[in-house]
This record gives sequence, C-alpha cells and structure tokens, in this order.
Amino acid sequence: MVTTATKQPDNINYLSPTGFRFICTNLPETSFYCQTANIPGVSISEVPVATPHRQHWVAGDNLTYDEFSITMIVDEYMRNWQEIQQWIIGLGKPESYDQYAKAKIAAKIKTNASLFILTGSKNPALRFDFFDVWPKTISSISMDITASEITYLTADISFQYNYYEMTRLNPSDK
Repeated sequence: MVTTATKQPDNINYLSPTGFRFICTNLPETSFYCQTANIPGVSISEVPVATPHRQHWVAGDNLTYDEFSITMIVDEYMRNWQEIQQWIIGLGKPESYDQYAKAKIAAKIKTNASLFILTGSKNPALRFDFFDVWPKTISSISMDITASEITYLTADISFQYNYYEMTRLNPSDK
C-alpha cells in the first residue's frame, strides 16, 4: 500500500467578507462610507496554434482586469456622492473647462487607491494597489417616501484602472 503525505496549510482560517478597508486619498468621504468592495479578477487572452491534426491553444499576451467596484452609504449631505459625481463630470467636461478645474482633475490624473484585506483580528494582511484609478460610473439614488422602514441609501461606483498589484503585508506569509 502506497501512502502519500500531504502538507497541511499553515493558516486554516477562512477569508471574512467583512474584513476590508478601502483607501483613496482623493476620495476621503467615499473611503469612510465604503460598505462593499470587490477584488477584480484577471484573465489572459489565448492564441490558437494550428497543427496538422487539430488546433491547440497557448497563453497570449493581453491581460484583462475586471472592473473594480465599491458600494458606499450616502451621507445625508451627499458629500461622498458629489465628490465622485464631480470627478466624473470634470473628466468629461460637458459644459466647460471650469468643471474640469472645479473637480481638480489635474491632481487626480494619476490617482491610486488601495484595498486592504484584514485578518480575523482586523489587522491588514494584504494590500491591493490600483494604479491610475478614475471613476467610470456612479449609480443613481432613488428616494421613496412610501418606504415603511428606513434603509439608508447606497451608491455603486465602478472604477477604471490600468492594473493592480497584490502585496502581502506580513512577511512570514510569503
């Protein structure tokens, strides 16, 4: 009888969906009220290679990063919703270059953001750094006077970025 020994993992704790923190220096209001965030997936293109018998595939050279999105609770003065909305309008300059200046776009062109993944003890374990981030969309806000319970309003934000990097913050976990 042949037996094979398998190495057991050093850490058997599960990843908690509530253990994260979003930080972006250009979005202080949004960072504070962030409720949900996703870690985007990444994919690589494939290249078909012809053979006499059948086609087979090899890894290509184009990486595609999924969208980075968060959901935030909207504060009662809508400051966090407005900071995203003005940034998007400033990027598009729909009326004038004044909107570009008002949103301080020049200072936000090379904005980076970080998503920290926390351990069960709420200590940072991983950091996902998103480079050259800008908001692509912010959801609408629906008001409803007929609501029977107060459910605080949220807004979904989708960000575009060039790439992200993952860093382990505890050197012993490498």
